[in-house]
Amino acid sequence: MGRTVRAGSAGAGKQWLRGFALLLLAIATASAQESPASPPPGKVPDASEINSVLRQLSEITGFQVRRQLPFQMLTRDQINAYIRNQIKHSVRVKDIQAEELSMKKLGFAPADFDLRQTTIDLLTEQAAAFYDFHQKKLFISEWAATSMRDEALVHELAHALADQNYNIEKYLNKEPADAEQSLARQAVVEGQASWLTVEFAARQAGKTLSDPETAREFIRPELDPDDPQYPVFSKAPLYLRATMLFPYSEGQSFQQAIFLKAEPSNRKSAFALLFSKPPVSSSQILHPDRYIAGTAPVAPELPKPAPGMKAHVEGIFGEEDMQVLLRQYTTSSTSLGLAPEFNGGRYRIDDNKKDHSTALVFATDWASEDAATAFVNAYQKVLEKKWKSQEGGEQGPLFISGKSEDGYYRVERKGKTVLSREGFPAKL
Repeated sequence: MGRTVRAGSAGAGKQWLRGFALLLLAIATASAQESPASPPPGKVPDASEINSVLRQLSEITGFQVRRQLPFQMLTRDQINAYIRNQIKHSVRVKDIQAEELSMKKLGFAPADFDLRQTTIDLLTEQAAAFYDFHQKKLFISEWAATSMRDEALVHELAHALADQNYNIEKYLNKEPADAEQSLARQAVVEGQASWLTVEFAARQAGKTLSDPETAREFIRPELDPDDPQYPVFSKAPLYLRATMLFPYSEGQSFQQAIFLKAEPSNRKSAFALLFSKPPVSSSQILHPDRYIAGTAPVAPELPKPAPGMKAHVEGIFGEEDMQVLLRQYTTSSTSLGLAPEFNGGRYRIDDNKKDHSTALVFATDWASEDAATAFVNAYQKVLEKKWKSQEGGEQGPLFISGKSEDGYYRVERKGKTVLSREGFPAKL
């Protein structure tokens, strides 16, 4: 789900969150290890230890170690200040507002949700080490336990090594790119580093992820969503948690799939390939065969703004977004069964010129008419739950309509496409 803000501002929405990940990329890595409530300070790694890890990662990937990596220790307060400073200088207020508005209109977050503060709290809560792609420098927290930091160190050194061979900042920010392309590229960067962290540990034990039994033993979920050690993460909206974990968990599985599909004698090619031929959507990450086949998502056309309305925010809606939406408002089985049938979506938030109320226009494309009909039925449950009150309207085999506290709505299927219009001042 990504946005373009009208009225002179572009590149907004989830783009700001993904772009900020360039500055701090240790969220799930730091969370994968258990640590006490007040972890003792770990040992300070030296240049020889860092170089040793880089050499071993180079042997796995075929990437070249091209220069000495500078690093610096930081306290928790310094990390918090770093995050706030980067947001202040790297993120436009309009971009954060656009993402927050989109989350609320689509039903991903409550009306009182504060995206900026929640993100700061999330990153500070979980950072053990991070590699700054702009400064080309590794930062390590002084507060993290040794075991927690060692794993984070390997993960971030994997980023540093990739960056010495492919400019990751340019790779993640390459234009033109919509938010789905950005998420897919971030899944490459984070998924590869997560996979290498696990492969590094497996090789220390004399094993490798090329063995399915080892893969089952070593590859595990990155973070328990109900872990009491991470209260900010546990209380964050499902959509934000899923979005932040997707590049790590799904990216790691994607890297494993591409690694196994490469010829056993040339599996190093599975790392360079994803930088020279990036995936373009969350769907390709979730379904590696679609990446290999070059199956691109569909972006259905949206109708022009209604009279008296003007386009304010526009965005792409991907399979990962659909998966979370259905999981949040229906059931996990509905999400897992229907989301893979989703070809792609697009939405727009229009501003009422008279009173500045907002309306959502949301179009989705499906693999078949049956899948589109199933989505209409599922989306009716979404609408029933995301609003506090609702008045029933007309309903037919191809449409549903009504009114909520947000305004009038109408959901209609035409062929394999479903168009939902929500929050309008008059009956549709």
